[in-house]
Amino acid sequence: MKDGAYGSLRKAFRILELLAARSPRGVLEIAAELELEKSGVSRLLQALSRWGYVVQNLRRGQYQLGPRVFALVETYPQSDRLLREAQPVMKDLAQAARATVHLGVAVDDHIILVAKEPSPETIQLASRVGGRIAPHASALGKVLLAGLPDKQRAPFLNAPLARFTDKTITDRRELLEALREIRSRGYALEAGEEHPGVGCIGAPIRGRAGSWIAALSISGPLRGTPFRVNARHRDLILRATDRISQRLALPEEPTPAFGPLVGGSSP
Repeated sequence: MKDGAYGSLRKAFRILELLAARSPRGVLEIAAELELEKSGVSRLLQALSRWGYVVQNLRRGQYQLGPRVFALVETYPQSDRLLREAQPVMKDLAQAARATVHLGVAVDDHIILVAKEPSPETIQLASRVGGRIAPHASALGKVLLAGLPDKQRAPFLNAPLARFTDKTITDRRELLEALREIRSRGYALEAGEEHPGVGCIGAPIRGRAGSWIAALSISGPLRGTPFRVNARHRDLILRATDRISQRLALPEEPTPAFGPLVGGSSP
């Protein structure tokens, strides 16, 4: 993309995404990671800082996300219907499965976690809302890939398939075959492909037209917790995704322009 208003906007978002993945970071590190000029990155960071989207660590001169970003994150669950409908179901599922529940969506060439319900068990998985996950090595990611049209799936498959464990699928043909199976049966299973000793079961959330618009997963250590990659836990998540899909299929309740009248009558 050429420089200009839209080019600068895209670069600013890339900087915010990088800081969301890990921060604080310095100007040189950000410029090198994104293959941008240091002077341009510095100007964008100064602008983002003025607007409150990043803040600078005065002692080290590095940048991290600012309060305005977190304000947007806090209002997102209230404004997005998928999250509103999914979160109570996710809470019930985490209790029933004794596992961590993640909700993910595909955005451009990234798989992003948009909601998380921690496991009630003492042992917890390290993950965060807004974080990215490996699409080819997780059950949630593979469900989302399986639901994408070929054109939208291409960027994920063209990128190198990193190996995390000896069970990770790194061959594109093998991955495509796995995605076809997932699409056919309607869920994905994974054990030790991204993290040794950790299992995951993923299933799609469907929109009104039946398309796979998001994915839900339950995951946890395969030792030290009751979670297992088995039929019982598969059925739990399939019932949960069916509940969310059914809720999304219903007409949304309109938001009243004014609050309810108290102690009065309508004209």
